Amino acid sequence: MMRWKAAGRVLLVMALLATGCGSGAPPGKAASPDGGTPKRGGSLTILRASDIDGWDPDKAIQLATFQTLPQVMEGLVRYAPDGTSIEPGLAQSWKLDAKAKTITFTLRSGLTFSDGRPLTSQDAAFSVELWRKGLSLGTLYAAITGTATPDPRTLVIKMSKASTFTLTWLSNGSSVIVPKDFGGMSRKDFFTKPIGAGPFVVASYRPGQQLVLERNPRYHDPARPYLNRLTYDVVADPNQQLLRYQSRQADAIEAVPLDLAAQIPRGEQVIVHPSATIHGIFVNAARQPGNDLHFRRAVSLAIDRARYIQAVFGGLAAPATGGLPPRVQGSVGCGCVYETGVEKAKQELAQSSYRPGTKVELVVDATTPFSTRAGETAAALLRAAGIEVDLQKLEVQVLVDRQAKGAYDLSLGEVGSVSPTVGDIFGLIVATGGLYSGLPMKTISDAFTRLEIARTDQERAEAVRVAETWIHDNLPYIPTAFPDRLFAVSPKVKGLKVTPFLSYPADLLWAA
Repeated sequence: MMRWKAAGRVLLVMALLATGCGSGAPPGKAASPDGGTPKRGGSLTILRASDIDGWDPDKAIQLATFQTLPQVMEGLVRYAPDGTSIEPGLAQSWKLDAKAKTITFTLRSGLTFSDGRPLTSQDAAFSVELWRKGLSLGTLYAAITGTATPDPRTLVIKMSKASTFTLTWLSNGSSVIVPKDFGGMSRKDFFTKPIGAGPFVVASYRPGQQLVLERNPRYHDPARPYLNRLTYDVVADPNQQLLRYQSRQADAIEAVPLDLAAQIPRGEQVIVHPSATIHGIFVNAARQPGNDLHFRRAVSLAIDRARYIQAVFGGLAAPATGGLPPRVQGSVGCGCVYETGVEKAKQELAQSSYRPGTKVELVVDATTPFSTRAGETAAALLRAAGIEVDLQKLEVQVLVDRQAKGAYDLSLGEVGSVSPTVGDIFGLIVATGGLYSGLPMKTISDAFTRLEIARTDQERAEAVRVAETWIHDNLPYIPTAFPDRLFAVSPKVKGLKVTPFLSYPADLLWAA
């Protein structure tokens, strides 16, 4: 149980740190930066607001970490550029045997790590155990019970159930392959400068400042990566990012705050519309007044989603139509409607145990203009419905700790997928008791179990609809928006394909 809670805390932190705000150009068709035939050579510099969390996959919190780790330490499978399916990585093929509850992977022939040592199924088996035993993310591999290595190119993953979620989850950025026993090093020493079998190697790394990757000459695909060098510069100030980008000291910005969208030429905007992210209000249903469904309904009704999206996102978002992320494998709606109306909100509030004038604390992340603006907008809408809101702006870690301990009433934030499956947020909801709502999760847990072993799209859809309907009817959290994300991409950058969960295959990038 503690490992479930830890996993939930890690992924929730990652989502709370996502950025975006303000008024920009209306959403349009994303720019297409991948025209022409890829060319070998050259370099690109990309700006990001936050550094990676280091190279240990179990410490992954930031989206940048999930994006970057497999560039150096590739996994068995990887997400396809369209972000909705998986494709071969170090494994050239795989077979899921539902009856035997196994996934059998066949590794590519002649694989080596970047230092030249052979990569075999023994290394893969060691890595699987590493994922399973992780204190933070280990429970996301909970269906795995062990491995077998009948020969150097065959890895058999054994499971307690025929989990299709496990297979898809392996394409996320934390399921990376490392040498058995860390090549004779300690875990700490190995992850100081890791050795992997990804398309790039670490040329230099200054934590919090800059990461430089260079082409791995031993990568299994001799045609990739196309770039000789890829540099990530960490620049927290969005205005400094913009200045560097406009002066062409950088070729791209991974996530542009939406209030700066108008300053990026339309032809250099890549808009993910909407991303696989849920923006919403999280409710502590373990104590008053959040334990009253009428109160939770009042909160949901009070949020005029169209008005909120315009004020907070400048229109660069879609009203939330469900409690699970859109645009990933298994996403389906429930046909439910999240209604809005001040008078209806007041009627629900009158039926609740809430006493007029009672302060209800709304905690928000104090570190970004986006989150404080969102908090102020939400507080104003709730007050208009008769809920006396005490808006508290907290440091992220304080906010997350309070959420995990149930020491809050309402909290504003985001959660997002980091893989092509709706199952990773589905699993997070189960792991954290409805994103720390404190409500019983049996219906959701049973639906997640059905999703894990679903063999057809219809079976997956049925399981997801059960969950979506329960979330709508019980409101463990209140989804408000599916926000867009904006990348700034200069004409020099080609081959960029951003997935709905905001990662991209860096080995496909090339410089014009």
